Amino acid sequence: MKQQFIYILILTMAFSSCAQQKKQEDNNMSAEQAHQMMEELHKEVQYRNEKIYYDLKVFNGACNYKIWVNDMPVFAMYNNARGELSFPINTEILKSGKQTLKIRIFPFLDSNTKTFQDKLNKYAGLDIEVREMEWDVKERKFDYYPIFSYQTPREGKENLQDNPREFLFEDDNEELPYYEEEVTFEAKVPYNLKGWSKSVDLRKEKPDELLKEVENYYQSLASDFDNKNVKSIAEKYLKKEKEIAQCFFHNEKEAKTRWNEDIIKEIIDSNSKAGKIEKYEIEYFGNGKVVALMRFPGKSPLYLTIQDEDGSPDYYVYDIFLHRSKPGAPLEMIR
Repeated sequence: MKQQFIYILILTMAFSSCAQQKKQEDNNMSAEQAHQMMEELHKEVQYRNEKIYYDLKVFNGACNYKIWVNDMPVFAMYNNARGELSFPINTEILKSGKQTLKIRIFPFLDSNTKTFQDKLNKYAGLDIEVREMEWDVKERKFDYYPIFSYQTPREGKENLQDNPREFLFEDDNEELPYYEEEVTFEAKVPYNLKGWSKSVDLRKEKPDELLKEVENYYQSLASDFDNKNVKSIAEKYLKKEKEIAQCFFHNEKEAKTRWNEDIIKEIIDSNSKAGKIEKYEIEYFGNGKVVALMRFPGKSPLYLTIQDEDGSPDYYVYDIFLHRSKPGAPLEMIR
């Protein structure tokens, strides 16, 4: 009887071990399938022969600034720097036609108090070009074609690059705490993305309930980061990344680089840890159809830290923009 009991016990342990091993294999397979799913998004990309890219070239004078395209944030400068930058904007262009460009320029930031000065510097200003970018296969470089130019108002006609001391405002307007303007330009793209165009206007929802749902989403994603839950992370990123792949016309190499290097690399690092999500406010974008948590000065509160060999931390910030595709649907990542 005793021998029979021991035999049954051994069989039970063996079956339990096999079940645990099978469960672990299933989990590994799920992660592998998630990686494969994200790496193969290029297979759904259309219009590669018609691909076109857009970017903004921005030169700023003595000011900080923030720029939106179609009411989605594309860049913010808050370090009192002056110079020229460029950045792509295809992710904010859902379809051909009229696009909106909104700029807001701020005074210099006091490095000690982290507050803006009372008024704009009299030499503040922005010069912006919207450019079409086409890849030259023979020369292996982008060719740039300006399609729209914009300047903040100032006396004279010179660009900031030519005359950085040109005044922004007339004397009676110099006391403005910031300057904001919205203009339009035309873009032509072969794709037509749904994005947030038909999503719910979240400004009409109960603010407290919406904030709680947004917070829960961010906390859930941070938990996925800490648990290295590749399957859950991929599922959350999927809808966004399908549109990213299309608007940038990703090929196989680009799709794999986007997922493995730009997104998941630091997340699955064994030393990475999600930071505490705090000191944020909810902000609305996309004409009220997109929400995000933001901390000053315009950064996401979701980040990872990874310790260097010398013990100092590296920080990796993750911008997360959510929408509700239809009434009653849960929030999901769209950018």
